Amino acid sequence: MKTCIISNGEFNDSDYIRKLINNCDYVICADGGANIAYKLGIVPNLIIGDLDSADKQIIDYYKKNGVQVDKYPTEKDETDTQLATLKAIELGTDEIIYIASIGSRFDHSIANLSLLLYLLKRNIKGIIASEKNEIHLIDRSLELEGKIGDIVSLIPYSTVVKGIYTDGLYYSLSGQDMSLDMPYGISNVFINNKIKIKIDSGLLLVIKSKD
Repeated sequence: MKTCIISNGEFNDSDYIRKLINNCDYVICADGGANIAYKLGIVPNLIIGDLDSADKQIIDYYKKNGVQVDKYPTEKDETDTQLATLKAIELGTDEIIYIASIGSRFDHSIANLSLLLYLLKRNIKGIIASEKNEIHLIDRSLELEGKIGDIVSLIPYSTVVKGIYTDGLYYSLSGQDMSLDMPYGISNVFINNKIKIKIDSGLLLVIKSKD
């Protein structure tokens, strides 16, 4: 099952984002993500969180339309996006796409980035997607489609990433290591419509970006 979690971060409407959401089997709004879903005309399967940032009228609208709403206390250990993630895992998802999960609250952005590691440890595919960024975390390999000229950056998420191999990138790597304190994988470029990245050990962020 592919799950889309809509958070309450920065959001710019685009055909790309709409396509991602529409291709999901299950949609969860993390609190204020309900406001975004409403603007998009999307009826989620579940709204979860303390509901401190969701518009009450929107919540009432969704309740009347049969949407499940799980309200939590404001004083809780987990963020709303973390609660949504735990619920998706409980429901048996094997892939989660996070929408509007990065934004002006850098602390929340970093916490949401950590969720990719949480999923990776459980063999669940995770992607953070926005209008201009697509973020993956790998411990083995990844194939990524794009257009010639697209930008992709490789950034260690562990102290050292050993044995990085790439295929289809302008600046190719063939077994090099990269350290967390001095990443040199910023702004590489697609030279094919599909790229392949493999590492021997460590954790590597793969970020496809648009200027």
